[in-house]
Amino acid sequence: GSLFARSIGGAPRYCSSISRPTEMARFVVAVFAAAAACAAGFTINDKVYVDGQLFAESSNLDANQMCHEHKGTHSFKVCGCGVKVVAHMLTECQTYKHYDTQIGKCDCSSKACDEVELESGYTDKFKWKAASFEISAC
Repeated sequence: GSLFARSIGGAPRYCSSISRPTEMARFVVAVFAAAAACAAGFTINDKVYVDGQLFAESSNLDANQMCHEHKGTHSFKVCGCGVKVVAHMLTECQTYKHYDTQIGKCDCSSKACDEVELESGYTDKFKWKAASFEISAC
């Protein structure tokens, strides 16, 4: 390929006119691959349980990626590596000190579900109830 000189910091730099398009093509392919992975969505393994009951799973999780109000529960379970839940003590998914807990490990190397009973306290543990929770993709 042809070479052309470009001045960077006062010193000429020679670049191949062929390597630039190749680098750009690799970048574009990487961007599209990442976008395709994101568009793949949730799998049949992704499930959210609230208070012992299945709340949403698989493609139904797409429509549930938001904040949900709840009468109050301390029991959550998340299965699959593509989804997570953040339980909040306050309504409207407002944060409050250490009373915001993520359920779901987002770790595809593990097949185990993440089951959490919300509790706090240093010496005497007590269960606290979430008034809202947010479902989102990992």
